[in-house]
Amino acid sequence: MTVFNAASYLAETIDSILRQTFSAFEFIIVDDGSTDGSVDLIRCFAAQDSRVRPLFGGHRGQGAAANAGIALARGDFIARMDSDDLALPERLATQLAWMDRKGVEICGSQVQTFGAEEAVWWYPEIHAAIINELFFRAGLMQPSIVLRADILRLNPYHEQAAFDDYELWTRLAPHHIMGNVPEVLLRYRRHAGQIHVVRARQFNDEFRRYRFRYFYTRYPGTPLPDYLALARVSDHMPMTSLDELKRAGRWLVDLARPPDHRLRARMGKRWRETCENSASLGAEVEDLSKCFQQQMDELSAADVFHVA
Repeated sequence: MTVFNAASYLAETIDSILRQTFSAFEFIIVDDGSTDGSVDLIRCFAAQDSRVRPLFGGHRGQGAAANAGIALARGDFIARMDSDDLALPERLATQLAWMDRKGVEICGSQVQTFGAEEAVWWYPEIHAAIINELFFRAGLMQPSIVLRADILRLNPYHEQAAFDDYELWTRLAPHHIMGNVPEVLLRYRRHAGQIHVVRARQFNDEFRRYRFRYFYTRYPGTPLPDYLALARVSDHMPMTSLDELKRAGRWLVDLARPPDHRLRARMGKRWRETCENSASLGAEVEDLSKCFQQQMDELSAADVFHVA
């Protein structure tokens, strides 16, 4: 866990890790030059529990702090945690057992938000769905992650990136099996001081940059108009032509193919919103909307028939 001026929430967060039902771990806490009392809190916990291994240094940024902690880690697995969130008591035990059972190398979970927003955030369970959801958002929540330590040692965080988790997931997705436990194991605190809120413009710029890189890693040689159509869906923008709308529909149908009904529902919702945003293109939009929605419905119907 990296920490930077998180004293308001830090004790509760640390306690949620130390109370895990799986207890055989070292808890590396890297303070990234805090000036608000976080250091004293960390030292207090370290004095009370030998599993806490603190690392103090000047302010280097979240990516550099995370890499410093990873370099110290001695276990076969690394769990990530943010300094303002809460892990449910069974988080680590559940994830390690699920990874072993499913053969997953990088494992997240479902997430319940609290604070400024109360909601359950869905994340795809299977790898095939996660790699498609990555075109629209981070398909795994960083503070819910457990992964093999050797993966992070060989693939450190990009230390100049603000959206460092999305950069990392899109880099790792083509090479490692990802999954999300289908139950809530993390409570994610929503507040105005979160880094993605404070640096929203930089996060958005980096999301678009890494999305472009990820798309052409998966689909090299694809014509640029195809990417632009998908990117406009991802950015909640209207299409510029009926041809672009057709391209967007074909991509969303293709990305809805993994056998995950929640993923298909999400792709269908994106398609409907895109058509609504593009209504100014004329009456043909409604016909296209029905055509591609029918194709998505047929995918779901085929699954039901197969199971029966």
